[in-house]
Amino acid sequence: MTSTKKRKLEGSASESGNNTPILSAFAARQQLWAQSLVVQAQKQPQSVDNSKHVTERRSATPISAAQVLRKSKRKSPEDSPITPATPATPVETEEEKPSKPSSPRELLRHHSSFQPNNSNFQRKAGGRLVLSTPDVERFVILGNYGVKVHQGEVTIAGATLTPIDDVQWVHAPHCHALPVLRTANDTVIELLPCPTAQGLRELARLNPLFGRLWNETSDTFQIIYTSADAPKRTSLRELASHPAWNKKISELLTSTRRKPSPILFICGPKSSGKSTFGRLLTNRLMTDRAGHKSRSWKPVMVLDLDPGQPEFSPPGVVSLTKLRRPNLAPPFCHPGLSFGEKGLDGGNEGMTTVRMHAIASVTPALDPAHFIACARDLFAYYRRSASQENIPLVVNTPGWIQGTGLDLLAELIAVLRPTEVLYMSEDGPEETVSALREACASSSTIPFTMLPSQPNSSGEGGGGGAASWTPATLRSMAMQSYFHLSPFSRDQQGGPGCEWNPTPLTHLCPWRVRLAGRPDERGVLGIVCYDHQYAPELVSDAINGMVMGLVRIEKKEALRGLAVPGDTSLSFTSSTSQGGCDDELDSDSNSSSAPSFTSSSPSHLNSTPLLPLIPNPTGSPLSPQYTSLVGLVLIRGVSLTASNPELHLLTPVPPSVLHSFRGDELVLVAGKFDAPTWAYVEGLYWKSNSKAAKRVDEEREDEDREESGGVEEEEEQDEVPWVEMLHGSAGRDVGSRVWRVRRDLGRS
Repeated sequence: MTSTKKRKLEGSASESGNNTPILSAFAARQQLWAQSLVVQAQKQPQSVDNSKHVTERRSATPISAAQVLRKSKRKSPEDSPITPATPATPVETEEEKPSKPSSPRELLRHHSSFQPNNSNFQRKAGGRLVLSTPDVERFVILGNYGVKVHQGEVTIAGATLTPIDDVQWVHAPHCHALPVLRTANDTVIELLPCPTAQGLRELARLNPLFGRLWNETSDTFQIIYTSADAPKRTSLRELASHPAWNKKISELLTSTRRKPSPILFICGPKSSGKSTFGRLLTNRLMTDRAGHKSRSWKPVMVLDLDPGQPEFSPPGVVSLTKLRRPNLAPPFCHPGLSFGEKGLDGGNEGMTTVRMHAIASVTPALDPAHFIACARDLFAYYRRSASQENIPLVVNTPGWIQGTGLDLLAELIAVLRPTEVLYMSEDGPEETVSALREACASSSTIPFTMLPSQPNSSGEGGGGGAASWTPATLRSMAMQSYFHLSPFSRDQQGGPGCEWNPTPLTHLCPWRVRLAGRPDERGVLGIVCYDHQYAPELVSDAINGMVMGLVRIEKKEALRGLAVPGDTSLSFTSSTSQGGCDDELDSDSNSSSAPSFTSSSPSHLNSTPLLPLIPNPTGSPLSPQYTSLVGLVLIRGVSLTASNPELHLLTPVPPSVLHSFRGDELVLVAGKFDAPTWAYVEGLYWKSNSKAAKRVDEEREDEDREESGGVEEEEEQDEVPWVEMLHGSAGRDVGSRVWRVRRDLGRS
């Protein structure tokens, strides 16, 4: 039975005698535009003898952006403007001209409105581009680039840039929505290639997920004029801000000018645009000059309470971050920030990690009480830091809005007491909205605003297909990017930001952490397990190849009820698995009583020492009031020799930070971090993608074949840690082999 609305539409169509299908406004505009192109093509003369008319026709005929760049490189010197051209629009040759209007799907999609010509486009040395825009223009740029405003004003991802601002670096992969750069009248900007783009792009040699994310040209960025300029088999998506979002952000800016230090609480369902809205809001709050063009940016703090999709930290971590420059990159392009000049706080960096806590899981469900305690501690730290500077706070929350997740949101509202709660959905659920309104009413009548979800939201990575960029995929990319950060890079104000080392982790020098010997030789106090408790004899196998948190014990009360550790000193040694690259990092020790570690072994394992496991029968996490996270580590290997048991760790934490702590101040925390499966196959991908490695392997195979008399031997397993290469049923138990059904099964 059809609905009333459907019968009405059918009746109106039949009465008018028009069988044209009903189109949306956008589809109708595209169809009219296609028809106008065909009419114009039919009106143009087939041949023109006058050279003047030929010149006019060429200048009016659109050409593609790729042709513009080819002409500039072929005809123009490096410091001269390019050949005049018009923006890329659909071009039809005599063979490709259709006899009827093309369908909207076959038409090119316009992204950039800029028309490069002799006077507004200049290519400088080093891949720099100088663009002049007398009128308002929009640019969609794919890749890694810097933006410097020489004249006028530019807006990008909510941030407003002027000539007094330093170069702002943008990372725009197509797995996320591309930010749109808009210029005002009489604006001159310079686009610069990113010096750290090569290291980030070379991560594709270690993981295919990082492949085909950027432009395919030799430069680190490319202006996308139409969809024809995009990489093949790629669907680009522009960063869109809903009109209701823009109106609300403008209202918040006005209220912020009257009332300093606002606390804006953003919540909502998964994939509703919480992170996108928070990024736009943060950039607007920071770069708002309130009509004073010479006023410098004001810092903004972000309380990131989403351990599954964090913005400024690796997964499984909640953090408090201080921003002094706009956020113009996706999370995996800044997974770990600068530690500052004074350890974990201070310094003049554009983005500074103020404080972190390890949830040790990608969801607060592991321990909701610990999650609330971490939020309380981070908020208290913000109160102490912002009391003198009047810094706004933006709170990002998980997308868990039902059941226990709803209770957590209500409790967070009661704890933080924000100035306004922003719910990123107008579709409910009704019970969630009612509970949040009640929580706001019970906490001094906090304003509650419902905003529409992100347009066409299909997850954070909708640009290359939602099925390809799932939250789990983006978490894996963020974690791999974090561990490949260069520990010696500095995120200076105006600098290019993070730097990456594309070398496989198995080829890096690990830190050797000694676990026995004199108190001044020990590297960490011990190992604490959240939730599940491993048997002492199984700890080494359970943590090998896993991610753990390196937590600093700020006060001994954090270990109350677990152990009474003695004072030891930090003794990290950086070396390879063969014992090279030694670098002792010793400090003075104040030893007293030895810690009560679980170090006894069963009678049949007396010859094998065990790891120093701190007893935690209830599985309770360490109190965030007395602890803080230094960083995450990857257990590269475990050496349980009787004379010198030690752990081999990989971490991007700078050596200067590790030098600043003693051994009795550090513990390793094991929880439910995602298994780093990406780390297990880095060496295999790198080996298959590296031509040099292939040549070395071929020469090695020839030498081995000659030594073995022509008999091929299996590949050495010690070259790829954590991974065992099995061929067929070799190395498998009988029960784990694949059962094959005979074709004549059941026949008589």
